[in-house]
Amino acid sequence: LSHISEYPGGGTYIRCIRKTVKLNQGQVLVHPGELYHKGVDITSGVRSLIVCFMDGFDPQIFDESQSCDQDADWEAQRVYTYSKSADTDDF
Repeated sequence: LSHISEYPGGGTYIRCIRKTVKLNQGQVLVHPGELYHKGVDITSGVRSLIVCFMDGFDPQIFDESQSCDQDADWEAQRVYTYSKSADTDDF
C-alpha cells in the first residue's frame, strides 16, 4: 500500500535464504508460513501493508534454519528490491 520512498528500512526477512525482501508498491510476497520470517523495522515514516493468512494444504516445506543463522548483518546488508519490470526472482 505504501510507496517504498515513504519509509526507510522495512521489508520481510526470510531466515532460510538469509535475505530481506523489499517489494515495490503493488507487489505481493507469497511464502509458506512454515518459513521463519519477520518484518524488518522501519526507521521513520509509515509503512501500510495488508497481511493475509491461508490454510488448508501441507506444502511439505521444512525450515531447517536456526536462530544462530539470524545475523543482523544479513538483515542490514542483503536487501533485495524487486522492480516492476523484473522478469525473474533471483533467490
